[in-house]
Amino acid sequence: MAEPKSTVVPLDGRNYATWKVQCKMALIKEDVWSLVDGTEPLPDPTDTNKYSKYVLKKNKALAIVVLSVDPKLLYLLGEPEDPKEVWNKLADQFQKKTWSNKLQLRRRLYALRLKEGGSVQEHIKTMTEIFNELSVIGDQMNEEDRVVHLLASLPESYDMLVTALEANFEIPKMEFVTEKILHEERKSLVKDNDSISVKQEKAFYGKESRKTIKCHHCGKEGHIKRNCWALKNQQTKQGAGSSGEKSNSAESKQEGDDGNESVGLLAAHAMSACDKNVLDNTWIVDSGATCHMCNNKELFVQYNDKDSVSVSLGDGHSLEALGSGKIILKMLLPDDKIQKCTLSDVLYVPKLSFNLLSVSKSAKLGKVTKFSGNECKIFCEKDNLIVFAEKKGNLYHLKCTMYVHKANAACKLDENIWHRRYGHLGIDNLKILVRDDLVDGLNFDVNKELEFCEACVKGKSKESPFPCNKVKPDRKPLELIHSDVCGKNNEKSLSNGEYFVTFIDDATRYVWVYILKGKHEVFAKFKEWKKCVENQMGRKIKILRTDNGGEYKSNDFDQYLIDEGIRHEYTIPKTPEQNGVSERMNRTLVEQIRAMLIDSGLPHRFWAEALSTACYLNNRSPARALKGKTPCQALMGKKPTVHHLRVFGCVCYAHVPKDEWRQLDPKSVKCIFLGYGSEVKGYRLFDLDKKRILNSRDVIFDESHYEFKKEKDVVQTETPTIEIMHSEEWVSDDDDDDDEQPDLPVRLSERVKRPPDMYGEWVSVGHKTSDPTSVSEALLSDDKEHWMDAMKQEMSSIQESDVYELVELPKGSKALKCRWVFKKKILSNGSVERYKARLVAQGCSQKFGIDYDETFCPVARFESVRTVLALASQRGMKLHHMDVTTAFLNGTLMEEVYMKQPDGFVEQGKETMVCKLKKSIYGLKQSPRCWNYALDSSLRELGFVQTSGDPCIYVNLEEFFIVAVYVDAIILACNCDDNVRKVKDSLASQFKLKDLGELQYFLGVKVVQNTVKGQIWIGQPLYIENILKKFGMEDSKPVETPVDPNQKVCKVTDECTIFDKEQYQSAVGSLLYLSVKTRPDIAYAVNSVTRYSTKPTSQHWKAVKRIMRYLKGTRDLGILYNYNGSTDFVGYSDADWAGDIKDRKSTSGYCFHLGGGPVSWSSKKQSCVALSTAEAEYMALASAIQEAVWLRKLAVDIQIDCKSPLLLYEDNQSTIAMSKNPQFLGKTKHIDIKFHYVREKCNENVIQLVYCPINDMIADIFTKGLNKDKFN
Repeated sequence: MAEPKSTVVPLDGRNYATWKVQCKMALIKEDVWSLVDGTEPLPDPTDTNKYSKYVLKKNKALAIVVLSVDPKLLYLLGEPEDPKEVWNKLADQFQKKTWSNKLQLRRRLYALRLKEGGSVQEHIKTMTEIFNELSVIGDQMNEEDRVVHLLASLPESYDMLVTALEANFEIPKMEFVTEKILHEERKSLVKDNDSISVKQEKAFYGKESRKTIKCHHCGKEGHIKRNCWALKNQQTKQGAGSSGEKSNSAESKQEGDDGNESVGLLAAHAMSACDKNVLDNTWIVDSGATCHMCNNKELFVQYNDKDSVSVSLGDGHSLEALGSGKIILKMLLPDDKIQKCTLSDVLYVPKLSFNLLSVSKSAKLGKVTKFSGNECKIFCEKDNLIVFAEKKGNLYHLKCTMYVHKANAACKLDENIWHRRYGHLGIDNLKILVRDDLVDGLNFDVNKELEFCEACVKGKSKESPFPCNKVKPDRKPLELIHSDVCGKNNEKSLSNGEYFVTFIDDATRYVWVYILKGKHEVFAKFKEWKKCVENQMGRKIKILRTDNGGEYKSNDFDQYLIDEGIRHEYTIPKTPEQNGVSERMNRTLVEQIRAMLIDSGLPHRFWAEALSTACYLNNRSPARALKGKTPCQALMGKKPTVHHLRVFGCVCYAHVPKDEWRQLDPKSVKCIFLGYGSEVKGYRLFDLDKKRILNSRDVIFDESHYEFKKEKDVVQTETPTIEIMHSEEWVSDDDDDDDEQPDLPVRLSERVKRPPDMYGEWVSVGHKTSDPTSVSEALLSDDKEHWMDAMKQEMSSIQESDVYELVELPKGSKALKCRWVFKKKILSNGSVERYKARLVAQGCSQKFGIDYDETFCPVARFESVRTVLALASQRGMKLHHMDVTTAFLNGTLMEEVYMKQPDGFVEQGKETMVCKLKKSIYGLKQSPRCWNYALDSSLRELGFVQTSGDPCIYVNLEEFFIVAVYVDAIILACNCDDNVRKVKDSLASQFKLKDLGELQYFLGVKVVQNTVKGQIWIGQPLYIENILKKFGMEDSKPVETPVDPNQKVCKVTDECTIFDKEQYQSAVGSLLYLSVKTRPDIAYAVNSVTRYSTKPTSQHWKAVKRIMRYLKGTRDLGILYNYNGSTDFVGYSDADWAGDIKDRKSTSGYCFHLGGGPVSWSSKKQSCVALSTAEAEYMALASAIQEAVWLRKLAVDIQIDCKSPLLLYEDNQSTIAMSKNPQFLGKTKHIDIKFHYVREKCNENVIQLVYCPINDMIADIFTKGLNKDKFN
């Protein structure tokens, strides 16, 4: 016999210590451990004999390690090529000596408990593995702790043993305790087996639970005539003409018999499944069974249904066999060798309590069975052991595991696949579908939980739930219909729809949906739907419940309802809860649409297709208002089947019909799965080649690939990636299509506070449409020619800059992936200036110290930019703007970095080669720093030096020339045109520049220069206009102040209505960008509403809308810097004492002016509570002075004429006194020491505090809401 191979328990993430030892031993046994620990040197490649042996050993070691890792963890290995690298990766992952790892293992240890009746051996094994894992990460547990933990984890049945052990004066050894616990388990098992044997014996002889009955054939008690063994044996002998079988055994009838086949079974342990003391998947060697039998259909790798077969039990009972097939078992032999054993013609007997391996069936196939002591062995013809069983009680249990073939994997698909097939339905509802058997064809492990689903997190917002509207028990279908309109959507569907309307039956919760081009179509769609549904259901609609939308209140609509005898119920204005069924359905459908589009990566114009699919799935999902039914079953009266469901947006291949197929053409076309057909029976698909919708009945699905999805987001599953589906397999034979009709065409009600964009994908302000997220999406858009030109231009720049060269990937190296990023560049008037396509490396997979070292790259502070603008207005300097094209391509890499060839530009004949990067590229972690270093070197050569206050502000003191850098955007400030031209030419000779002339638009800020008057104005009118449009406030009524001084924004209360968090955060983020760039007048208002971003309410949203209403009236307001303005910084500091009614903390505010306009400002809540106004003002001063010191440093570098000290105005006399007089120190010890920084700077004559009357304090607008007179 061949030497048995070593078996390594697969690494599953929880058994690293055990796996490490076993895997190391396996490697040592195969003489390849030296390649893993690095002790075997690499031979000379010229010595082909030694080198080839080395490669073989290396591959062998790699295979042993990788194949012993659970497939779920293979993603950690990437593309394994070197066994040592793989070994180290796993060690880094599971052997980290961090406190978090210790915490996790300790939690597992403390939670480990042995259940009553559980395996002690498995329990000790699990606990030992945890002990070993703790030792590996440096958390060694002594033997005493191990014993205590083991005894504490035992159930109550072991209390006597624990008490006996406690009587020892010293803690016993771990081996002694383990032996005692195992001995106690064996004694318990003997008692249990004796008890089971007694019950089985009684069941065998019919003494336990059956009445005393008498056979009319043999006269014996315990059975009736049709089950009489004597009668059956006589019949068998007469038919066979011999007595080859024992008198107490029945033989199966020969093939071709017309009657039902009868299979004899004598063993007492083959009782029906009512015996709960045994496990369903246990296999028993049975000398009395004439056929192999199995109770679990999922174990069959081949299965055929057949006519009912009667299986006779030893106690006279009969069970039904429903089919037969093939099963593969993995046998564990005594030498630890795994032997695969195939059982043919196995009967499927679902009510059998054991799985049975028939000795007589094996003997007919030439196998030899030997029973010896407590063992049973079955040998094949060559005396090779193929089956091994151990005696437990009176039964011989096989030591084996079941093998489930991939072809049968559809029986139990991964729960994550079903979650996505069902349009991201929650796991609780999926479990309800399985547990309550609400649909056919759905099967997965209900004990597992879903993995993290990013699409659900992005797509489903959390709102306060509507109350559950229970269905009245006497409500009949179509008696009450709920309806609502949802829209206007930000992008038209493929059929140019912008709205949709829902019709929901109250009794069954079945929903129909229609796509609309406008609200005016609601009436027509209602009539169409009414006629169809009443005809199919044979019932009349009695009540229609809607909100007060104008689409439902036209004269024609009202008259039609009157004529049809339908009562129209309206909800009370501003009480959407009365139409809660529609509102909740809208939210459910919209969340499903959003999650499905995010998950599939499909463009937003496919929203109607996602809607139809979501509606179809919702009608086959559990509804809280229905008990134990789906809407489909409640309406149609039959349980729906769902095994035909597939993941929305996945790649599939549709069969080409014969009349459209030519001999050499492909027989299938690549498509995107969009849902389930309405007018036809089949799948609804999108043809990628012809860009059209088609329906097909013969489709092959690939649920692991998504054409429109970013590569890094593709979800990997363990399910079969290719499945062939024919539509007939899931279509009902009857002609009633209503059951399978995809619930047609959701407007977020305009009477409810909902996001105006149904997808929650807030488009960047200034963009009228979203940019493509993949090459496929770009080439399917209306601007595909522009995007293709942009990609070609990017590749041309890369080639001109000599960014990379194609090489073979060196062994041990890994190539980074790359992707395309698309962006429209918008002008100040809102038009598209140009289309940009950027090739970006996926730097997220870079390793520190290997692929990069330093990454920090500075950008100019906008306070610095505003200071430069103010100085330019005073000095008569002109501002110029330049943009560096593909800036990051100019940085030189110090490290060796490899990248895969870009999508769409793979060179023919060199497909296996990769790009070795010479220059930095967008996406690499070090690219910004490399570019900044290159630009810094060039500017220094031109005589510029960095300022100490801001490393991105450069100054040439000889020519008085200032340069401000923000990544690839450059501002030049100089009053000499010749010097400007010289610098531009010099930079253009080194970098590819775009000269944008005089500064007009910079980072979303509009700049207007008037050199005659010496004025520079900055503002963001277009940005404000886009914010108002984005949030539906363009037609709002303006107000004169951004904050209502008579109303305080407070914390959340139980009475508050929770508002949509995603929309709220988007709005606040847009306003925050505006407040820090050019609108200091809204700084306090925005600061106030940002405090409630995690749980906003309708009250907070009202405050946000007031800011927008203020912006509506002040759209063209900006900052003006004058020639005649102040030539030195002037500061103002203020505080609002205990202004926050939630925690009574104060708000600090300051601003600094130069050239007649503010250049720096802040509104911020203080970190600790102040006990008086003076203390609050004093802490505000600390923040203001820190900013003042930085501004003074910057001013000195760029030659602003600064007076000393800097004037800082303060409106509280006590605060000024605290900064000068040490006698106040005893009263302010509770104030953090850092705030006494104020006194230090005042004493150093850096700052001079000047009293300012309250009515003249400019910084007051940064601390509180003011009335319109004081605010203006």
